[in-house]
Parts: sequence; structure tokens; C-alpha cells
Amino acid sequence: MSKSVGLMVIGGFLFFSCATSPDVYRDTDAGVEKGSFEQVIATIEKRQETRKRIYPAKNAIMLYLDKGVIEHYAGQYPRSSQDLEEGERLIQEAYTKSITLEAVSYIANDNTREYAGEDYEDIYINVFNALNYYHQGDLEGGLVEIRRVNEKLLNLSDKYAAARTKAQSTNKQVDASQVPNGTVNFSNSALARYLGVLFYRGNGNADDARIDFVEIQKAYNEAPAVYTNPLPSSLTPTGEAGYETGEELTIPQGKARLNVISFAGLSPVKVEKAVQIPLPGLPPPNNWAKLALPSMIERPSAINRVVVQIDGGAQFELNLIEDMGLVAYETFKAKYSLIFLKTFMRTFIKAISGSAASIAAEQQGGREVGFLVGILSKVVSDVSEQADIRMSRYFPRYAFVGGINLDPGTYSFTVHYYGGSRIIASYRQEQVKVEANKLNLTETVCLK
Repeated sequence: MSKSVGLMVIGGFLFFSCATSPDVYRDTDAGVEKGSFEQVIATIEKRQETRKRIYPAKNAIMLYLDKGVIEHYAGQYPRSSQDLEEGERLIQEAYTKSITLEAVSYIANDNTREYAGEDYEDIYINVFNALNYYHQGDLEGGLVEIRRVNEKLLNLSDKYAAARTKAQSTNKQVDASQVPNGTVNFSNSALARYLGVLFYRGNGNADDARIDFVEIQKAYNEAPAVYTNPLPSSLTPTGEAGYETGEELTIPQGKARLNVISFAGLSPVKVEKAVQIPLPGLPPPNNWAKLALPSMIERPSAINRVVVQIDGGAQFELNLIEDMGLVAYETFKAKYSLIFLKTFMRTFIKAISGSAASIAAEQQGGREVGFLVGILSKVVSDVSEQADIRMSRYFPRYAFVGGINLDPGTYSFTVHYYGGSRIIASYRQEQVKVEANKLNLTETVCLK
């Protein structure tokens, strides 16, 4: 009896050690922070051809998202589109599979399964792919991607509702007050709508540009937990209610507008958080369980201000339009409540098995043997439970936007990223052609 239980404990520790360590991303993290994007892409591709791959097969979605967004930063727009679209396809496939194999998903630890992606990742795939299409001269393709964002957000609040209701009805043992609130208060992305304004304006579609302009204001009003920042000055509405207009919609006759979008910082990552909860109806020591749950934490960025300085001319400040990290936190809430219920169910089943083994051991070998088996079974249960902390690593944290009306012509300018009064990084844009009656959008990124 003791030997077999000992093997169970060893097996539990071995299972615990199988998770991918964040250290595997050390080189790519450092390269991304430095802005050495081509080098990071080469490193990923080279490592994927070896036995010590950064992304094992079950983390394919992470591979396509990380590689796709880095390729975007590097200006490799066709390759970025290809990888992001493959990541999006795999996310949809994983979601469909999770519905088909719902019963299995309650039993298996999430780490043993293919990574299925986070909802915020699924949203920003289309945002960055929209920019990919713009940079390739395809505004219509970009607008298709923006409409995909809007469709996904409309369905987000109901995406996990049925599964969560079923899990709650099955988990009669869990105190309802302990289950996290799964309500998501985010159904409109100001960043996506902003791109919609620019793309529609660039296509000469003033009506749809105005509709998305108004939707930006709605997004800010309806999701105060996400939009804690003021509305960007260039998006402040003027005109009568219902007929709003603004700086981005009214370019003076004979002028050309230069728009700049700048990304800064890095998206949150997950860590494991242990939560102890009581298990009613079970004898000690199996009447308490450790739930290993994923928790998002931010990666601090010193950048809080972005300024564009045009050579020999004016400067203008970019404003924060979307804290993408707060979007990640908010959209994770619905999925997290389901993860909590599934983890509780799995842990409760293990606790029942451990309690039964303890009782059987006590009947065969006495109270001390039964108590020892109970302790060991609890150790195995606690150690074998490990939160799934996988997610993409290289989406940005902040999106800053702004623009200026200029005489048509060719301009060079510098984008300065500030931390307080100190310039953290600067990026030159040389010989940018700014034309009237056309979308002139420039993009920079600083992931420090």
C-alpha cells in the first residue's frame, strides 16, 4: 500500500514539472524589448526546428500569435497575416472542439490539452491583421477585419454562458458566493472603431466613418473599467447630438492629414495563484482543497506619453485610446469563472477518491495507515493540480493615437516615447508622403 501511494506522489511531482517554464522565452523577450524583431523571428524559426522548441505542438496558437505580431512589428505584413490567420483558425477549431468534448474538459487538466487562446488575443488578431492589410494597400481587407472584431465582441458575453450554467448546476458542493463573477463589461473596442473611422474616411465613406466615430464614444461610456483614460482630443465630438463630427472627420479643404498610431509596453502574462477552499461532507485531511488557478499580472511599462515632432515644424501629442491590458483582464473574467468551476469539480473528484482510499487503508491497516494515505493522497492531488498559465507574450499594452493637418507634401518626423519627463526611446520616420484625400497612417512601436 505505502509503496504504491509513494509512486503516486512521485508521479504527481513529475506531472508538476512538465509545464513550460517562462525561462524558455528569455532570449525572445530580450530581443522584443530591444526591438530586434527580425532577429527574434529567426530565433523562433531556428528553435522550432530543434528538439528544444520554444513552442511545443500543443502550444501552436501561441506560436502563430507571437510570431505573427512580431512579424507585423518587423514590417513583414504578408507573413504576419498568414500566421495571425492561422492562429485565428486554430482558436476557432479549439473552441469548437471544446464544445464537442465538454465532458472530457472537466476531467483533464488544461495543461494536458492544446492551448485554446484567450478572447482578447482573438480580438487583437483582427486589429493587427487590419493594419497588415492597410500597409499592403488594401483598405477593404482591413475593414473586413474590423467587422470581425465587432462580431466577436457582440458574442463574447454569451460565449461561455451555457457551459458556466451547466458547471454550476453540476457543482452543488461549491458555495455560489465563492464563484467569481463571470460578467464581461466590454462589447466595443475603441481601437478597432478608430481604425474603422480612418479606413472608411480613406475610402471616402463619410457615413460609416461617422458611425464608428460615434461608437468610440459609446465604447468609453459603456466600459468604464477598461476606459479609465479621457477620450483622445482628436475624437472629441462636436455638432448636435446624433450628428456628431470631430477633428478626424473634418479635414480642411486643401489640407492632408497625417495620423500616427503608436503601441507601447507589453501585454499581461499569467501566473499561478493558489486558492484554498473547503470541501463540505469529506473527512480531514481531504475536507480542504487547493485550487491552482491562473491569474493575470501586468508587465510594467515606464511609457506614459508619446509625442510626434515634425522636422522644422509643429509637434503634437498622441493620446491613449485603449489600454489593451485592461481589455485582457476584462475579457478573461467570463472564462475564469468557468475555469474555477471546472477546477473545483476536478479537485473534488480527487478528494473523494483520496477519502475513499484513506477509509479503505484504515480498514486494512488501522487509523495511522488510513491517516497517512489520506495525507499522501491530498499531497498528490495538490501537486498534480497546476494552473494553465499559457498565453501569447508580445501583444502591446497601450495604443496611442493622434493626427495633424498639414499641407500636402513629404515630411520626416520623430516619435518620442516618454516616461514622465524623460525620453525612453525615439523612432525616426523619414520621407513620409502625406497626400490630400487619402489615409496617411504611420505606425511605430516601443515595447519597453
